[in-house]
Amino acid sequence: MSLEKSILIVDDDRDIGEALQLVLTDETDYRTIWMSESDLVLLSASHLRPSLILLDYLMPLMDGLHLYDHLQESETMRGVPVVLISASASLPYTQFQQRGIRVLRKPLNMSTLLVVIEEMIAKERG
Repeated sequence: MSLEKSILIVDDDRDIGEALQLVLTDETDYRTIWMSESDLVLLSASHLRPSLILLDYLMPLMDGLHLYDHLQESETMRGVPVVLISASASLPYTQFQQRGIRVLRKPLNMSTLLVVIEEMIAKERG
């Protein structure tokens, strides 16, 4: 199932996932899909092709960087732009930069998030 004009939100915190869905639905033309578990994301990867992934870094089972690496193994998810979000003060920024992942710190500034989303999607369409 191609999900053009959609954003996949991967965050284990229900409040954050729902808040992001609300803001993105109100402020953009993108549909949103929220998933809270990395294993569900991996199981769904072959059926998804969102415009962008908002990915939490600290999650149960595997962190956002490992999930990203696994998603890159899926033909349908390879190359989808990713914005990683995290409240963690110690992040492996070099590893994110090497993979072309943008990083935003929580608490998120929604105006900044919306600008970054548009920049990343426009860059991918390039």
